[in-house]
Amino acid sequence: MKLDNKGWGTTEMFLLSGGLFIALIVAIFFISRLYGSLNIAVNNSPYFDLETKLSDAAKSYVVGNFINISEEHKYGYEFLRGAGYIDSLIDPNGNSCTGYVVVSQVDAINQYNAYISCPNYTTRNY
Repeated sequence: MKLDNKGWGTTEMFLLSGGLFIALIVAIFFISRLYGSLNIAVNNSPYFDLETKLSDAAKSYVVGNFINISEEHKYGYEFLRGAGYIDSLIDPNGNSCTGYVVVSQVDAINQYNAYISCPNYTTRNY
């Protein structure tokens, strides 16, 4: 029985495994970079909660007063607090924050975008 060299050998298998291993290492690097950049948003989670709280207060005000949103409206934190829809905006460090909510209508659905400003954090495009 005569054997020929037409197939996978040990050397080819090691080279292929090495190439796949390098590709795996590169993929792990880029995935960790992606999730590392997402951790920035997770670290600002208390501020996201404050934005959500402000947005919910504006939504309660619009729905509770039967306001029809046909153009863009802006509701400030002080206005919503005076109307009794929100109590306070205090960040985790105990600092007082301020902000506003822009309410607009997109495809017959109200959109609530909250922006806050605290001593250690400011929402982008505030």
